[in-house]
Amino acid sequence: MQKKVRKRRKRVIDGIMGILLSAVILLVMAWNVLAPDKELSVEESRVLAQRPKLSINSLLSGEFMEKYDAYLSDQFAGRNLWRNLRVAVGRISGERQENGVVLGDGGQLFDIPKSPNQETLTETLAALGTFAEGHSEMNVYMMLVPDAATVLTSKRPYLAAFPDQNPMITQVKRGLSDSVKWIDVTEILGQHSEEKIYYQTDKHWTSLGAYYAFSASAEQLGISGGTANEYAAYPITTTFNGELSSKSGYCLDVREEIDIYVPKGRDNDVVVNYVDEQRKTTSLYDSSCLEGSDQYEVFLGGDTSVIDIRTASENSRRLLIVKDSFANCFIPFLAPHFREIVVVDPHYYSGTLQELLGTYRISDVLFLYSGNGFFQDNSLSGVLGNG
Repeated sequence: MQKKVRKRRKRVIDGIMGILLSAVILLVMAWNVLAPDKELSVEESRVLAQRPKLSINSLLSGEFMEKYDAYLSDQFAGRNLWRNLRVAVGRISGERQENGVVLGDGGQLFDIPKSPNQETLTETLAALGTFAEGHSEMNVYMMLVPDAATVLTSKRPYLAAFPDQNPMITQVKRGLSDSVKWIDVTEILGQHSEEKIYYQTDKHWTSLGAYYAFSASAEQLGISGGTANEYAAYPITTTFNGELSSKSGYCLDVREEIDIYVPKGRDNDVVVNYVDEQRKTTSLYDSSCLEGSDQYEVFLGGDTSVIDIRTASENSRRLLIVKDSFANCFIPFLAPHFREIVVVDPHYYSGTLQELLGTYRISDVLFLYSGNGFFQDNSLSGVLGNG
């Protein structure tokens, strides 16, 4: 008798569980159907896949199903909840890599160094040499900033396999024309590797890291001074959580400080002209970005095609900077020492440097990139006029 009761009870419980499971499945399906698609993931700082258009060609080639799978993955209702749950479970099981980001000791996040496409790199170095040799009247400099994984080796996870960026940087140095003056900042950053020279949750170096690089390179750039007592550091936010955190789901509760360095005893007045946007400001910083999803954009308001910075410097030199986003927090150190600084980002600029040289009276050119930024760049040779 008791055995029959237990069986009956088990059938009831199984039935209830089946109904609950079916209800959950139906609820999730309805949620996915009714929830509007999102264009941007603030948490991951990226554009999400949108519903692809169906055509006979895309269906037969398999392109439609591939894009539709990506669309379902990106637009799945409750995606952030499941993503965070997966990251938490992975950490419990010892997993230290998510979406190309490695979790290091002390919560330091690392963007994995990327190896260059050798054909593209050869083309870029040749274009750099041709540009420098064709403008011998100007000083042409190259600064390649190593990424955090190359400098903060003591914080890398034990037995973690990272591509070695040092020989990649050496290859660039050796492959450059003698007309390009190489500025080495790897050594000085290595000397300060125990300090806060890279953000914990972001790929960029901090203003302190940029300051050490400036102090070490000032003489090569023909700048006198650049010592510590010439600048004062001020925090402008203590709530920064960077791109690597949002990309991976690691350290989302970490809040960091962003500092700016202001020159002492100098006229720091500037007029910043965002050329293509036809917008002008009187500051190198955009405080409105501190309310946005990427507070690092406080430096120059983020990346754009061409920026023309007029300063109060009595120096007659005019500098052209060709760069990625690592340069944004470095430029304030240069502003007191040049009459004008023209900033161009090849990812957003569709013209050539020759066109800029015809517009501005440039005396010096600085190419300033992070390692990953340079090794993944496929637009620089075109901007140089060789593509």
